[in-house]
Amino acid sequence: MIDEGILSKESRLIALYGIQAQSSPFLKVLNETFKTLGLNDYAVGLNINPEDFPYMARGMPQSKVTMALYEPEYQEVVLPLLDCSDECIRRSGICDGAFAENGKLCGKCFYPAAFELMIACEGVNLAESRVLLLGAGTIASTILPLLGVMGAKRVAVADPVVERAAAILEKNSVSLATVECDILWFENGMEVDVSEYDMIVNAVDIHAHSDKRIISATGENRRLVLLDFVRGESAFDRLAQELGCRKLGSGEWMLATALCVAGEWLGAETGCGDYEKLAEKFVTG
Repeated sequence: MIDEGILSKESRLIALYGIQAQSSPFLKVLNETFKTLGLNDYAVGLNINPEDFPYMARGMPQSKVTMALYEPEYQEVVLPLLDCSDECIRRSGICDGAFAENGKLCGKCFYPAAFELMIACEGVNLAESRVLLLGAGTIASTILPLLGVMGAKRVAVADPVVERAAAILEKNSVSLATVECDILWFENGMEVDVSEYDMIVNAVDIHAHSDKRIISATGENRRLVLLDFVRGESAFDRLAQELGCRKLGSGEWMLATALCVAGEWLGAETGCGDYEKLAEKFVTG
């Protein structure tokens, strides 16, 4: 926990809600980001059991904490507790933050902004790209429309339920108007010719570990970018080693999200220079 003795009257507190929030790597990323940006604001981790989460979340507007972030295990659970939500939440069904406004709990989804920042700062060009999106659930719903906006040429959505893949493509048909779209049936270990894609996104199993094989790769493609949201080592780490390609994961994602939080909620001016400086410590260092 943060020592309240070092807080000023102007300091703002952001609570990170999670089952093991106090030991979350995201908590460390948040506070180092705020410090690097010269902010006198802090994030505090609140370990909350699932049965206590509704009470704690609903009580946030009446507490000293006016902004909250949610670990992955609570990002869908919080939805029915919100009094108001942004367009991303309504479209995707996922919420990773909330703030208090006139005593109400208002949800915020940082996924689109974090994705755009990460892609830009990592120098990934999605124009004319071929993307395989594994999963058609909540996280996929936050990213899919951006692929069209960023100029992807072809997007294939793979899901265990092909009807769900069809539904998510139809829901985002306007954003994907100029994109060639395809639907694949997903199963763990499915064979994928990696030479057919420029990016593969794991949004089907964000809790996958390194002993699981999401896909079985055939072909070669050292220019491929693998992206997932798994905290810690994942199946894509091993796959990246096997293919000799690039992998973006939780470190880059947490950093991009922390910078978006600082920019939108705390009024900081952020950019790729800040991303690169922090990435040396949290990702490459």
